Amino acid sequence: MLKPEFKYLLFITSLAMLFISIPDHSYSKDITTQVIKETPLDEQVSLFCTMYCLGNQRQGTLKSITLDQAGNNLYTVQGKAALRNRQVAGRPLNATIYDRTIIVNSVGTLNPETCMLTVDDVTVENDFQNIVTNILKSNSDIIGKAVEVPNCKKFLN
Repeated sequence: MLKPEFKYLLFITSLAMLFISIPDHSYSKDITTQVIKETPLDEQVSLFCTMYCLGNQRQGTLKSITLDQAGNNLYTVQGKAALRNRQVAGRPLNATIYDRTIIVNSVGTLNPETCMLTVDDVTVENDFQNIVTNILKSNSDIIGKAVEVPNCKKFLN
């Protein structure tokens, strides 16, 4: 089990990486492909699933990231990750024992003047064994935390 400090760092780093490729637009924009190509966020989601998901075919994937201008020169980013828990039996059964996907939704606000990211909300859906929910509960101080996103202005222009 990871130390709480590492889990917090992993989570905050993942949210911070949402902002690596943020362009300056006043409309909603899907930046999923760009974030996957230019940041390690998808790999971090995969690593998280390797550590915490169940089954011999578990898989973590970054599903979507959207950017919205929130007013007052702030940006809202909504991210969605899928954590697939899947166990498949080989011969002679060749059967899927279980296949459930946990969805983690996160929302953060970036202030480009200060390069500070505030975690606004994290929700978990379909967490059949409460694995992700319990990790987030053990780090309940994540909501409302602010962390600096290094060099955020270079990603906003």
